[in-house]
Amino acid sequence: MKNLVRVFIAMSAALPFAAMAQHEQTRQGFGISFGLGGGSGAVDCSGCDSDRETGASGYLRLGGYVRPDLFVAFESNGFVTSSDGADTTGGFYSVALQWYPNAEKGFYLKGNLGFAGLVEEYDFDEFKVAAAGLGVGVGYDWRLGRNFSLTPYANVIFTGKGDVKFNGSSTGVKASFNLIQIGLGFTWH
Repeated sequence: MKNLVRVFIAMSAALPFAAMAQHEQTRQGFGISFGLGGGSGAVDCSGCDSDRETGASGYLRLGGYVRPDLFVAFESNGFVTSSDGADTTGGFYSVALQWYPNAEKGFYLKGNLGFAGLVEEYDFDEFKVAAAGLGVGVGYDWRLGRNFSLTPYANVIFTGKGDVKFNGSSTGVKASFNLIQIGLGFTWH
C-alpha cells in the first residue's frame, strides 16, 4: 500500500505543471493509451487464506472515438507481485467504454466488461483461476499537446467465481479476485 501512496503523491506533484500547459480537449479517430503504477489485489474463496498484496500494475488501451465524449476500446490490465516465495500475475482483457461527461474537459468515467485470469506460482507448483469480470475507473486527460495527454487514473476490477486449478487439475474450489490500480497513463488522441 505504501507504493500506491507514493505513486499518488508523485502524480499529484506533477499535476499543477500539467495544468499550466493544458491544450484544448479535442477527441476524434483512433486513440491509444498505456499506463503504469501500483496495484493491490486479493483473492476471495472458501478455505483460502489470502491477504491483499501490492505490486506493479498497468494497462494498454486501443480504440476509437465514436463521439467526442465516448471512446470505445479493447483494454488489457495487468498486475504482478512477488512475496513469500510466490510469484503472482493477473490479467484482465475487456471491452471498455470511456465517457467524458463534459466533452470540453478531460475528466472521464470508464466501464469494462471482459475476462480475467490469475496465476500464482510456488517453485514448481501453480494455482490458476479464470472468470468473467467487470471494471470501473476514473481518470483525467491533462492535455500537454494537440494529441497527447498525461492521464492519472484509478481502476477497480472485480471477477465472478472461477474454478481454481492446481497444476492443471481442478480443486473443486471456486475463487474470485479483485484489483485496485492507481497510476499515470500516456494517451495519444
